[in-house]
Amino acid sequence: MVENDMVVGLGSGSTAAFAVEALARRHRQGLHFVGIPTSERTATQARAAGIPLTSFGEHRQIDLTIDGADEVERGTLNLIKGLGGALLREKIVAAASHRLAIVVDGSKMVDRLGAKTSLPVEVVSFGLEATQESLEVLGASARTRMAKDAPFVTDSGNRIVDCDFGRINDPARLEERIRRIVGVVENGLFIGRADPVFVADAAGVHRLESARAHRGSPPILVVMGVSGSGKTTIAEELSARLGWPFEEGDSLHPEANIAKMHAGIPLTDADRLPWLERVAAWIDGQRAKKEPGIISCSALKRAYRQIIIGDRPQVRLVYLRGGLDSMAEHLAGRHGHFFPAELLRSQIDTLEEPEPSEEPLTVDVNASAAQVADTIIRLLGRSVTISPGAAAQHAEGARML
Repeated sequence: MVENDMVVGLGSGSTAAFAVEALARRHRQGLHFVGIPTSERTATQARAAGIPLTSFGEHRQIDLTIDGADEVERGTLNLIKGLGGALLREKIVAAASHRLAIVVDGSKMVDRLGAKTSLPVEVVSFGLEATQESLEVLGASARTRMAKDAPFVTDSGNRIVDCDFGRINDPARLEERIRRIVGVVENGLFIGRADPVFVADAAGVHRLESARAHRGSPPILVVMGVSGSGKTTIAEELSARLGWPFEEGDSLHPEANIAKMHAGIPLTDADRLPWLERVAAWIDGQRAKKEPGIISCSALKRAYRQIIIGDRPQVRLVYLRGGLDSMAEHLAGRHGHFFPAELLRSQIDTLEEPEPSEEPLTVDVNASAAQVADTIIRLLGRSVTISPGAAAQHAEGARML
């Protein structure tokens, strides 16, 4: 899975250490890549093995992370991680990764998370006792992790509270409730992030694919982001490169919406509904013709994306991600568009960034349109999964790519 010129996240723990060793051998054989380690221990191992390291200061996005896990839930491929104490850095790296490959032995597979291990929660040291009590209110048997006679200290200077919830039937809801506790830094639930998972047992190595990996074809891209992210420019570049039809989503706005934006009045959800329905209709038109397509649409909220994507397997979300300053600079240089620059803050306040379960192709826009399009095309090609019985369908998708 590791190719030349990739940025690779290097996981922590005894199993991930084997992957780091294997990557070091491939580097000595001529494979060119750079690594971002998830712990100081992994950084030390990688340096000793000769793997060149980089940082988020140089690369905001990671092509592929290879890591281990303490539990993997069958079917969903949801994870518990953090028994080694590196869960905060591991989740930061995972969140910045286009793909997270997990390597485990068969003993880590469970029907429900929490069946075999506790859930690590990283907390700040100040108020540790109060934070631990709040975790117990959620139903956990919680204990501070110790290292000899003192509390265990993570690479980030925090503490770990190991929480036994028993079998976790709704991990997404539990993760949300834990995040609301003041004093919690991060928790070891990794929901909707792993794809694929490699499992080694006495019969050999098995590759488990996430259900999200099997997509419809031909593909339709929804290029999303706040105004000023370059949706139209990048979508036109993709259209030119791929030869797929492009539709400017803003052109589908009703006249009443355009008039409000001209006047500097933010749109409401009710205003946006007929526009989103027109976007969805364009997508369905492409699906009916069995043709690929590209459409630009801000798609700021998950509820909006549910309308235009929903259960349409052909549709892939491309999220153009950038900071306020770069968006404002782009808007300042744009002329003749009905969207005034002063509404940018309202869009940023409205934005709900895509969740991992939405499978976004997330691309930073601090580069030229051609470079951003190159990245999207590369990521789109890597997202194609060959599955039994779908060879002809994917062959057609590969031909178009």
